[in-house]
Amino acid sequence: MGDADLEGALLALDLAIQTEKDGREFYRRAAENTTDPGGKVLFTSLADDELEHLELLESQRNALAEEGHWLTGLEAERRERPARVEGVPVFSRAALAENVNAYTSDLSALRMAFLIEKDAVAFYTKAAANTEDPGTKEMYQRLVEMEKEHQRILEEEYEALANEFWSTMGFEPF
Repeated sequence: MGDADLEGALLALDLAIQTEKDGREFYRRAAENTTDPGGKVLFTSLADDELEHLELLESQRNALAEEGHWLTGLEAERRERPARVEGVPVFSRAALAENVNAYTSDLSALRMAFLIEKDAVAFYTKAAANTEDPGTKEMYQRLVEMEKEHQRILEEEYEALANEFWSTMGFEPF
């Protein structure tokens, strides 16, 4: 990897590291703010996953800066852990009917979280496309898949909760 490629990769990693830190903080706050126990579990799990992504990115950055190469294969896998989010539905549909106002902020948080993950997928996809280095491409593609899974989970949960919300409010557009 040439000096310009190395410098570009380190800058991209710095941006990705900050993105994961911001995402983790968002999920941590969402977990604190929701009153729904399932929502707390979901947002806490996503915050934990962002921490794992952060650790992966930081270990990759350290290896690249100190050793001049990416961690690949088993070396990288030892430093990763799988996502723990189990799926949907998470938020209590019964509790929504009892306290509609409390769930409007949860819907907003889910929508914001989905958009954060969508942006992360776009960022890592573009980063992977803009590099010729196989190790760099592999790392970004792995991050794309992780963030796509978060995006899927959040989209499903948002749609399910939004549909229940609309039904509870007596508004079903379709």
